[in-house]
Amino acid sequence: MGKTGADITLEEAERLWLGGEAQQAREAFRRARLLYHENGDTGGEAAALTQLGDFEVEHGHLAAARDAYGDARALFAREGDQRDQAGILVRLGELSHRDGKNADAMQLYASARELYDSASDHSGLAHVAKRIGHMEREAGRQDLALDRYNEALSLYGRAGDTLGQANACKALAALHRQLGHADKAHQCYERALTLYREAGDALGEANASRGLGHLLLHIGDRAGARVALDRAKHLFAAAGQLKGEADALMDLGHLIAPDDAVKARACFKHAADLFTRLGDEARHSEAAAAMEGMGG
Repeated sequence: MGKTGADITLEEAERLWLGGEAQQAREAFRRARLLYHENGDTGGEAAALTQLGDFEVEHGHLAAARDAYGDARALFAREGDQRDQAGILVRLGELSHRDGKNADAMQLYASARELYDSASDHSGLAHVAKRIGHMEREAGRQDLALDRYNEALSLYGRAGDTLGQANACKALAALHRQLGHADKAHQCYERALTLYREAGDALGEANASRGLGHLLLHIGDRAGARVALDRAKHLFAAAGQLKGEADALMDLGHLIAPDDAVKARACFKHAADLFTRLGDEARHSEAAAAMEGMGG
């Protein structure tokens, strides 16, 4: 069966999102939702709403995200899909957490866990454990966060979910770095990078490579940090993720500035251009100021 007009519109929305064209992406997600609705494709409509919600979360529009998730939840319930309903509950739990409503978040996570458990979905259970780990980490309960991240890693392994394992390893790496466990953090980042490559997730690999670069810089390995950040920059660029590419360019520019002012200036200039395309005036000004600091 070929792609429908709704499928093509949804793919265009995803491309616009990655390319930093926020308003056009939002409109494309909404068009895709309407097209699925007109076609009587409840699952497609719910999926488009879920992605619209994810998009709104990334852009800080939490009320709009909650509305999209709520509509998607109702459609998934009509379809009787426990896994997708649980996925929406996890997203709503994350929004409650971001609003500081931790009790509500835990209740939503518990409901999601029940649905995943009844569906024998180990990957879903792992996702809930990872989210609870994020809450524990932000609350300063790092020992409990480590337990939840390790639980998630084990469950992802049971499910054969390579990408999930990569995400859990990246979370463990960041937490170990926070705790001052540089060796463990390094090991977790390296394992995450391997798993992201196996899963074919270039964006995940880019983010992990950037995290590794920060770690290596922190422990004084400037050469290793430069390799990792340069790799992240290229991966973000290949994936069309403008914000990630711009952030990596800023990191790289600051790293190499003491040794290579010309290349650093080029990094800052490219980053400034990307921030302009993204409509981020504050970051553009930051990049432009860094560029000017390198001289002509």
